[in-house]
Amino acid sequence: MRFLRRLTLLAVVTAGAAVLAGPALAAPRPGGYPFTLDSAHFRIHYLSVTGQAAAITETTAGDVATVAERVYKAELADGFPPPLSDGALGGDGRIDIYVVDPGSLSGALGAAATDGAGSPSSGFIVVAKESALDRHTLAHELFHLIQYGIWVPTKQADAWLLEVSAEWMGYRVNGYDDSTHPFDFGPSDMALDCADPLGTNMCSFDDYENLGYSRWTFFEYLAEKYGPTFVTDVLAQGAATDSALPAIANALAAKGTSLSDTYNAWIAADMSGGYSAAVLKTLRPQPIATVQTGVVDGPVDVANVDVNHLSTRYVKFLRGDGDASHICFVATLDLSVTVPAGMASAPTFYWDDKGSSPVQLAPNGGVATASIPWDTCTHPSNAGYLAISNASYGAGKIDAADFAVSAYLHVTTQQTTPAPPPEQVKTTTPVVTVGSTDVAPTLFLFGPEVLKLSASETQLRLIVQSSGQGTVKARLGSTVLGTIAVRGGNNDVRFKLPGGTLRTLRRFAAASNVLTLTPVSADGSSTGAPVTRIVRVSAPKAKQKAKLTVKRRK
Repeated sequence: MRFLRRLTLLAVVTAGAAVLAGPALAAPRPGGYPFTLDSAHFRIHYLSVTGQAAAITETTAGDVATVAERVYKAELADGFPPPLSDGALGGDGRIDIYVVDPGSLSGALGAAATDGAGSPSSGFIVVAKESALDRHTLAHELFHLIQYGIWVPTKQADAWLLEVSAEWMGYRVNGYDDSTHPFDFGPSDMALDCADPLGTNMCSFDDYENLGYSRWTFFEYLAEKYGPTFVTDVLAQGAATDSALPAIANALAAKGTSLSDTYNAWIAADMSGGYSAAVLKTLRPQPIATVQTGVVDGPVDVANVDVNHLSTRYVKFLRGDGDASHICFVATLDLSVTVPAGMASAPTFYWDDKGSSPVQLAPNGGVATASIPWDTCTHPSNAGYLAISNASYGAGKIDAADFAVSAYLHVTTQQTTPAPPPEQVKTTTPVVTVGSTDVAPTLFLFGPEVLKLSASETQLRLIVQSSGQGTVKARLGSTVLGTIAVRGGNNDVRFKLPGGTLRTLRRFAAASNVLTLTPVSADGSSTGAPVTRIVRVSAPKAKQKAKLTVKRRK
């Protein structure tokens, strides 16, 4: 499930009309919210008109303030300064949170804007009604206000630094809970500092990745190594240099290290789950290629790997040939990586097993090598990963760096066996034998009972929670939209709408426009209870002139 929190191009509601914000971090405050509720540090702005999508009660406004106060306490307990006071811009000096119509945010959960064009600056928070009680979202947005109180970048290309560190804070304050915000990392071969100055999708066609959020584990690594307030050091350097990457490099230099060395060390931790946060310990890389090393003494076929600056690609190595029936022998796998001239790289190997540690290949004249204890057994679960990093950056960055990778398997005559399986876990609860027939999952569809779409929509996007693995068949009226695989948990599913489908349905009564999602077991043997929604298709509306500008947070 993707959660978008953009700093720019954000739509918000003002006096009942939706308007688009421009690329600046500064934005006028929303209007048309007659009610306020105050806590020690926050003022909640809301409306309570029946039928308004943004409407909440005074009780809910109090709940929003309570969650915000808890987030505020957690972030300041880490040693961060409070946001700058806005004077009386929101009526008094409290931090202002505007609870708005979710539809006005164009998919974003919330946003944080500055009150002026300068740096530093005070600011305010806009949060979608359905996310107003979410600790992660409020922690992310509040941290933006703390950031603005230290440094507001003048270049859009530097906004990734604010987003990646705010997303780290969101997970930190929320206890790394992925139940409402499923973890999304990387991809590792996207540059750490990738950012498009034009505000398009240069880095990724997935907004969560494109805007920097998915790179938050880099700041988790920095915080675990230097303490949470190291982020304050980075922001202070940002205020001095007005540039994101030099801000990180300068803060690291003050610690006696370099960005290149830190990047390589982070990759080693990232590939092995080397974090203090328990939920990150199971993190494993996504390889660009998988190599079976086989059972015969000789060279192993491995393709060369190209990597851009501040990026990493992984090659996965599997022992044996996939046949577990034959005798296997002790072996050694010799790895060799030729590093391009002038490249700051530290190729590292990790065997994914309990007690293993990353092994950095030894550099010698531009070639990094390592001899890895190996065998020709087929292992049911473990695998090895070779991380090939390109830690160059700034003026010395090298993109499309081509690394020559080779491997040689030396097989001995000493017989061995795969590591024995762990002892059976004793259970205190009844064990239910599962038959050969899969059970269709149970579905829960997030969102309103009536889905409102425009006649020009080309895609139907839904958040579906599934009790297990299987598939979902979708039908809109008499039109079959297709079948999509789902896994246990939240699923972001999308169905292509045939051309003209919604324009045709708009001519019929809303009750006949029924969307039906039918769950099917993974083996296709059984179907579950369908989930339905009414689809209401609206006529195209004339475009209105934009009146307000607020930026979108991821």
